[in-house]
Amino acid sequence: MRTVFQLFVTFFNIGAFTLGGGYAMLDMVERDVVDKRKWIEKDEFWDMITIVQMLPGVFAANTALYTGYKIKGIKGTIAACLGAIIPSILIILLIAVFFLDYQDNPAVERIFRGIRPCVVALILSPAVKMFINSKVNWKTAIFPIAAICLIYFFKVSPVYIIIATIIGSVAFAFYSQNRLNKSKS
Repeated sequence: MRTVFQLFVTFFNIGAFTLGGGYAMLDMVERDVVDKRKWIEKDEFWDMITIVQMLPGVFAANTALYTGYKIKGIKGTIAACLGAIIPSILIILLIAVFFLDYQDNPAVERIFRGIRPCVVALILSPAVKMFINSKVNWKTAIFPIAAICLIYFFKVSPVYIIIATIIGSVAFAFYSQNRLNKSKS
């Protein structure tokens, strides 16, 4: 039962002290789940990130769900997910109650202007780590470059990119498996 509580507390802390959404929390999750608690190996962590990015829903909750289930099954899933989402619910309630009265206050506006660059850094840092851990090399660099170009310049929906990537990956896996089978015979 101790680990279930640790999952809740770990993800509660991550949810409470992360600004900028799911990607900004990656460093904290990696530090707590991989480095500190050793619940997940580094390679599996980056595989998990790849999986939860493709799933519908909130990135933070999906990460908590995966980790909680891996560590303690259904009880761990519930504990980690509640830990990840309760801080957001509480913060949103506080903002709804108090912020509307102070949103035009110059001090509040300056605070948010100061927070924005920090949020960019919190998102950029894990983005660089994701790129490094994705094992992109000169042969595979064309894929992320093509995806960026299609999304940014040609306004192709990321949904189509994901679908094309899944189809291409499955086709490549079948092709590789057939080649391997032919070389064995």
